[in-house]
Amino acid sequence: MLQLTWTTALPTDGNQLIAVAVRDEPDPRVFDARFGQPVREAAAAARFAGKPGETFAFTSTRDGFLERVVLFGVGDLAEAAGLRTFAHDAVRQGHAAGATRVVLDLQSFFADASAFATAPTAARAGDIIAQGCDLGSYAYEDFIAVDKRARKTVREVVVVANGSTGAEGTARGQIIAAAIARARDLVNGPAALVTPTHLAEAATEIVSALKSDHDVEIVILERDECSRLNMGCFLGVAQGSDEPPKFIHMSYRPRGPSKGRVCLIGKGVTFDSGGYSLKPTDGMLDMKMDRAGAAAVIAAFEAAVRVGVNYEVHSIVAATENMVSGRAYRLGDVLTASNGKTVEINNTDAEGRLTLGDALVYATKLDPTVILDFATLTGACIVALGPRIAGVMSKDDALVADWLAAATRSGEAMWRLPLPEDLKEQLKSKVADMKNTGERYGGAITAGLFLTEFIDGRRWLHVDIAGPAMVSKPYGSTTVGGSGFPVATILEFLSDDLH
Repeated sequence: MLQLTWTTALPTDGNQLIAVAVRDEPDPRVFDARFGQPVREAAAAARFAGKPGETFAFTSTRDGFLERVVLFGVGDLAEAAGLRTFAHDAVRQGHAAGATRVVLDLQSFFADASAFATAPTAARAGDIIAQGCDLGSYAYEDFIAVDKRARKTVREVVVVANGSTGAEGTARGQIIAAAIARARDLVNGPAALVTPTHLAEAATEIVSALKSDHDVEIVILERDECSRLNMGCFLGVAQGSDEPPKFIHMSYRPRGPSKGRVCLIGKGVTFDSGGYSLKPTDGMLDMKMDRAGAAAVIAAFEAAVRVGVNYEVHSIVAATENMVSGRAYRLGDVLTASNGKTVEINNTDAEGRLTLGDALVYATKLDPTVILDFATLTGACIVALGPRIAGVMSKDDALVADWLAAATRSGEAMWRLPLPEDLKEQLKSKVADMKNTGERYGGAITAGLFLTEFIDGRRWLHVDIAGPAMVSKPYGSTTVGGSGFPVATILEFLSDDLH
C-alpha cells in the first residue's frame, strides 16, 4: 500500500516523476508558463494532443532539480475509469523510471476549473485515485523468479490539486484496491493451488482477521452436509473431481441499524474442463477464470466489512471443480436441485448454472432483501457484449437501476440484457422439469432464465462477467489475467440506498 497525500503545491525535491493530467490541447500560454515553448513545440511535433491514452515524456529542471515529467491525455476526469487509469498508469511509469515518488499534477491544466467539477464529491475522486495508484503496483508473480519480477520502486504518491478534500477518500479507495488485488490473486493462481479447499481457507482467514472487531461468521458445508440439504445440482457437478467441494457462507452484520440483507453469490468452479462436454485445449486454458465470481464476492466481503457498510452482507460460494472421471455426471443424467426441481443434463459444460441454482435456493432461505449473483457463465455474453462489458439481467427495474448507477460511478462497464419468458421454451425437457441449456442463440439470456427457477420470487439480479473477469490484453487499470471485476461496483452498490 502506497503512502498517499494531497497538497496544493508541487514538491520540488526527491526522486520523483511528475504525471501531468492534460485534457485536450491546453492553452499555449498556460503550457509555456508551466514548461516552456520548446517543450510545447516538441509535444506538438510528437503529435501529442492530450487525447485519452496519449503520453509525452521529457525532462527539465525546476528550482535546481532535475524534473522527469510525463504528460497524460486524460479526457474527462469526472469519469471514474479515466481517473483510475491515469493514477494507475502514472504509478506504473514511476516504477519503470525507478522513481520513489510519483506526483499526480491535476492542477496545471485545470487551474481555471475544478478537475472534479462534475464528480459527486472530491472525496469520491480521491477514492478512485487511491484505487488506481495501488493497482498500479499490482502483479501476480508468485511463480516468477525474484530477480525477474517487475521493479517496484514507488513508495509515495502526492496528488496536487486545487484542494485537499480528496484525501478523505484515500482510505476507502485503498481498501477497495486491496480487495480487487485479492480477487485477482484468487483468479490468477493455478488450479492446482486454488482449489475449493483453498477458497474455503481464504474465506476463513478473512473472517478470522475481522472477527475481533466485527460481527462476522463463516460456515463451510462439506459434501455430506450439502447432501442433507439436497443440493443435487451442485453435488452432481462436484462428483467427478477428487477435490472435495466446499459450500462457503460468510456473513456480516453491521453494529448499527441495517438497511437490509444482501446476499452475494459467486460462481466458484475452480477449474472447468467442461466435463464430458469436454472443452478443446484453447477453450480450457484459462478455465481457472471460472472462479472469478467467487473471488469477487469473497474479496468484496472483506472490503465491505472494513469500510463498514450499513447492510447485512452474506457472501455465498458453491465451490467445486468440473472434471472428467468414472464418477463424473453424464449427458442425459437428471439432477434434483434443493428446491425439488429436476434438471436434465444436455451439456456438462453448462455447470455454473447448476451450482448457482442450489446456492440461490440456499440464499432465499436467509430471507434476503436482495440477491445478486456473479458468474463467468456464458461465452454467449461475450459474443453479445464483447470482452469488456458484463451482462446484467433481472426483471426488477429498480434493482437494475441501482446496480447500473453503482457501476457507472465505479467505472466498470455493464449493460442490461432482457429476460423474455418465451425463451424458456428452449429449456423444456421431456424427462425432467427443465434442461440445463437451450439453443445456441440467446445463450446468455436462457442461462439467466434458468436461474430464475431458483429465486423463489425474491428480488434478484444476475451479472454475467464472462468477458471482463479475465483480461487477455491490458486496458485501463487492468493487467493481463484476473481483473477483480466487479468488486468496485459491489462496494459502491453497498454504499448506497436500495430503491
